Amino acid sequence: MSFLTPLFFVALAGLAIPVLIHLIQREKKQVVRFPSLMFVQRIPYRSVRRRRIHNWLLLMVRMAALALIVAAFARPFLERDEVTAAAGEGAREVVVLLDRSYSLGYADRWERARAAAYDAINGLGGGDRGSVVLFDSGAEIALRSAAAGERQPLTAAVAAAGGPTAAATRYAPALKVAGSILAESPLPRREVILISDFQRAGWRGEEGAQLPAGTTVTPVPITTGGEVANAAVTGVSFARSTFSSQERVAVTAVVVNRGTRPLAGGQLALEIGGRAIQTERLEVDANSSTSITFAPVTLTAEPMRGTVRAGADALAADNVFHFVLTPAQPVRVLVLDRAGGGGNALYLMRALAIGEAPRFEAIVRPPAAVSDDDLRRVSAVLVNDVEVPAALGRRLQKFVEGGGGLFVVLGPRATWSAEVDVLPASLQAPVDRTRGDAARVGALEYTHPVFEPFRSPRSGDFAAARIYGYRAVTPTQDAQVLARFDGGAPALLERRIGTGRVLLWTSTLDLAWSDFPLKPVYLPFVHRAMRHLAAYSEPAPWLTVGQVLEASFGSGRAQPASGVVLTPSGRRVGVGVDEEGAEVLELAEQGFYELRNRAGDAVTAVVASNVDTAESDLTPMDPKEIVAAATRDDGGRAAASAAPPTPEAQERSQRLWWYLLCVGILLLAADTLISNRLSEA
Repeated sequence: MSFLTPLFFVALAGLAIPVLIHLIQREKKQVVRFPSLMFVQRIPYRSVRRRRIHNWLLLMVRMAALALIVAAFARPFLERDEVTAAAGEGAREVVVLLDRSYSLGYADRWERARAAAYDAINGLGGGDRGSVVLFDSGAEIALRSAAAGERQPLTAAVAAAGGPTAAATRYAPALKVAGSILAESPLPRREVILISDFQRAGWRGEEGAQLPAGTTVTPVPITTGGEVANAAVTGVSFARSTFSSQERVAVTAVVVNRGTRPLAGGQLALEIGGRAIQTERLEVDANSSTSITFAPVTLTAEPMRGTVRAGADALAADNVFHFVLTPAQPVRVLVLDRAGGGGNALYLMRALAIGEAPRFEAIVRPPAAVSDDDLRRVSAVLVNDVEVPAALGRRLQKFVEGGGGLFVVLGPRATWSAEVDVLPASLQAPVDRTRGDAARVGALEYTHPVFEPFRSPRSGDFAAARIYGYRAVTPTQDAQVLARFDGGAPALLERRIGTGRVLLWTSTLDLAWSDFPLKPVYLPFVHRAMRHLAAYSEPAPWLTVGQVLEASFGSGRAQPASGVVLTPSGRRVGVGVDEEGAEVLELAEQGFYELRNRAGDAVTAVVASNVDTAESDLTPMDPKEIVAAATRDDGGRAAASAAPPTPEAQERSQRLWWYLLCVGILLLAADTLISNRLSEA
């Protein structure tokens, strides 16, 4: 034991002063003269030169109390070596973290990892307790805090792990789970045995993965020597074309050889619907990549399941890449124009006809001829400077509330009923800019999806368009102004209604009030506006294991979400509900998922799930990096570093003075009780 302020022990010498005074003090003789001694009793004189202590217990209590108080002020603490020696004598709480990511499927790594886990379990002492945690991108407690005397459940938990999963490696979730187990343990010693191949891609230096103070981390690296080839299909791309009115897709696959030996004489096959339709020769140098393009495939009306498969090697999981080919789905647009005036929408119709990614299908109707079936078939409605009666306005409002998009183009003839609250602004009188300088469009909101492609230099100049007239408007409180004219008047506004959107362009999109249709930005502007209103997004041809899939994937705007999912292994699983109430499912397998209707008898969508190709990079990291990060305290200091903590830090963490002071005060209280009892006697 050591002391921060040992000079306080000088005060212990003061404990002897009252005792010495009591022992050496001589009683002074005092002579009292009496006139007569015949009535005074004679008592023999006792010398007080040498006095004796009569109550040793009381003296010891007082001296011990004062000594403890003095020792408390000296701030005692136990040296770190003493604490370690004391802790080393106790039982251990051991957590075995077993990596089961798909990279452990490389060669014989999984068998060696399980053997290391069995060795760790067999090494538990009689008083130890053990836990088994399996981890990949997440962590799962296979068995929690089992007694070492019952090794069979621990070994059974390792055996039940089966084999590597399709997920990637993430160390932070496993360390957090281990920390929660160790924090609840009453045992004096804590240890984490981390069994992994320690891939560099699995560690991102995550915060919050610190273990409780005093925890020992023992890494067990699982590596494989020798020079081998490791080919991985990291992705595919598609080139669409049309031949004889049929859509065709040419698939190009990218293959990376992450091994240290060239790959020669291999094969790369393209499978459609589970049947190989083309095979190409595959040769890749060590630590290099190549791309191979297959012959075009004619698409069908239904989604087509595709797979690119490389030959077998030491890591099979990354040799396969799945995808889904679907015909390009057009964006259907309903254009409302005046009856008999097809020329008014000439530029709009030509702009929509040019679109290829996506393709637009536009139909033109006068306001009086719009049916409910028309609204059900389209994703967006474009109202081109026409009068909208109240009945049609209410139907369009319902259409937008259900997720549709509405693009309103104002001109001299555009009117809306005041009973319908759907526009992002109230309409005012036209503004004539034919005299003097024409208005220019500026102050664009480049962060909005409509204008985002135009934010880079030389990507389009909206100010080049001359606007000779526009409608003055008063924006509503919930409207967003996306563009303004040079005078500050709103040019484009947006408003959300329910789950849909409304865009309002305050001028015309023909040559009546501007030369905007003649400018290069006109075509991409119309396309971006309609894509945004239709909420169009390219269907994902594949997802990655670990991603969350919404059960409404592949469903139309009015279709209900699926309730049953068929996994690649053939299991039927239900979907969960997230915090926002959406039905979701986390992808955990490699292959094709089938989303079915609630009855389970019809497939509504097919989703391809692939492994994270970053996991196929087997480049290892130094396990000490994880150990150092996991054993750091909140101040960023390494708890397991070679430099011992300062005496002040050790004393502050142990607080032994507080206990000594409390015991000293209790002894003083006992002294008071003993003194009172003796005085009464």
